[in-house]
Amino acid sequence: MSKTALIVDDSRSARVVLKKMLETHELIVDTAESAEDALLYLNDHRPDVIFMDHLMPGMDGFEAVSAIKNNPDTATIPIMMYTSQEGELYVGQARALGAVGVLPKQIEPVEVSKVLQSLRVIGGGHVADSASESSSGDKEISGEFPGLETLDHDLRFLIQDLFDQQRAVLRRDLLNSYETIAARVVDEIRPAESDEADAADTVNKNEPSAWLQGAMAILVIVSMIFAWLYWQREQSWQAMQQQNAALERELSEQRAAGASSNLESRRRLDSYQDRYEATFVIALQNLEWGANQGLTYKFEEFALSDARLAVLVQLEDRLATLGFSGVVRIESSVGDFCMNRSGPAGFELAPPQITASDCDQIGVGNGEAYELGLRQSIEFANFVRLSNERSSGSIQYEIVSLGNAAPFMDYPVDAASTTAGAWNEIAANNNRVKFSLYPD
Repeated sequence: MSKTALIVDDSRSARVVLKKMLETHELIVDTAESAEDALLYLNDHRPDVIFMDHLMPGMDGFEAVSAIKNNPDTATIPIMMYTSQEGELYVGQARALGAVGVLPKQIEPVEVSKVLQSLRVIGGGHVADSASESSSGDKEISGEFPGLETLDHDLRFLIQDLFDQQRAVLRRDLLNSYETIAARVVDEIRPAESDEADAADTVNKNEPSAWLQGAMAILVIVSMIFAWLYWQREQSWQAMQQQNAALERELSEQRAAGASSNLESRRRLDSYQDRYEATFVIALQNLEWGANQGLTYKFEEFALSDARLAVLVQLEDRLATLGFSGVVRIESSVGDFCMNRSGPAGFELAPPQITASDCDQIGVGNGEAYELGLRQSIEFANFVRLSNERSSGSIQYEIVSLGNAAPFMDYPVDAASTTAGAWNEIAANNNRVKFSLYPD
């Protein structure tokens, strides 16, 4: 199913440029001319990503981001600031409000592609596809058995050479036979020299009949010789045909054996790949389970503190060992604690024995809870900021604050019949950080 992107910008040209870039990735792109129009759009639609301009008439981009993130129905939609504003201070402000990053108005198409991949709106482009694999299957089999490619050609060359040699031998034998027969014919028809006249006369009288008899005998002999040579040639030809058929059968058997062996090798490789992928998934599930053993954090403690950093460092080391490439999503939630005032601007946990309805305050507003969920120690923020350099871009972090909009455990309906201690025990379970792994 196609994914949807929303562009919020009062500049028509900026909307058109970015829309064309996004449509090249087969996204459905909707636009809004103001932040107010965007909020109305979000009442009925849930895009997969929002590109938000900063400076607009009426509500500006930061106010729109804050409104979207404070709404539990839209808080999880990733927002990318699309503006001419720049600088580390501006980027920090945008991320503090919930934006995942900042894109310049002069962005290149390749940068848009990288942003969509990092947000997992489009795929990473890996890819081997099934059509190219099937079209190259014969070549792969030939590559694994290079000797079979030339065996048939060599057999045909050998048989042709045998035929040529046999033909030359037959031709030479025939020529020799012709020469022998011709010499014998000449000897037979040559008249015998005799000194006696009577003997010569007798020979001359009997010469015609003797010549005819000799010629007939020679023709019979020649016919027999040719018949024998023809029979020999036929025998040789049949023997070579049988030899060729045997060689072709052997070649077919070798090809069948080679194809069977290659098919078995491919099956083993596929089986090994399936086992490897299953083992990899199980390893990621175990790592995710281990990282989430210490989910909760204490009242007034930073959600992303040094304690969470220690878990994250160990998680990244093991992911690097596995060759993991993808996104580590860190979600924080804030509990609604039952509190009493402890000073002009401070609160502390209420005594556990009083009823929850007697507490000075229960929880905080959505906006403040969202900001509390993003609080980080300096070491944690630096570790996440330098992750791209450490892993060469293979491991990316996505930090999301759910505020107090989606509690893990439901709070009691009647605060008057619940003690502050029981209420705060539920709030402590909702005060948590969760790690999720999304491989490419």
